[in-house]
Amino acid sequence: ESIARAMRLVSQNDKVNFGVIGINGMGWSDTVSMMKIPEANLIAICDVDQNVIDKRVAELKEKNIKVETYTDYKKLLENKDIDVVIIGTPDHWHCLQMVDAVAAGKDVYVEKPVGNSIAECEAMIAAQKKYNKAVQCGQWQRSMPHFVNALEFLRSGKLGKFRTVKAW
Repeated sequence: ESIARAMRLVSQNDKVNFGVIGINGMGWSDTVSMMKIPEANLIAICDVDQNVIDKRVAELKEKNIKVETYTDYKKLLENKDIDVVIIGTPDHWHCLQMVDAVAAGKDVYVEKPVGNSIAECEAMIAAQKKYNKAVQCGQWQRSMPHFVNALEFLRSGKLGKFRTVKAW
């Protein structure tokens, strides 16, 4: 009870303002999770589909949350009040949006896969280093017990020597 009460007493000065690019699928799931954190303050959403924006605005209105809306992610990145950007768009946009976000002075949480090639990932790492912003990639499945057990089984040698691995 006292912890819950203390969490509700977070000052506006201690809040981190965040915006989300891509508010369907994982982008929306990440948004809902972030809104549970008292220190996180959703202030902007972006999607190329106005129907998705309208749907999310209606859902947020039910919670008395009003946000700025954008159909162009670059306009969202111009918002100086945003500290952190969540990127939940289809993966072919991750690299460009992450690089643009750190260049705009934002910290970033980007969904997996981070990039679609080694070159994209190298460009993203270079941008993170150049702009010195915090960047995190969503890799939550790596820590769940059944994934840990699967990796342990693969590494145990019980399947024999691997000759071919296909990934997508």
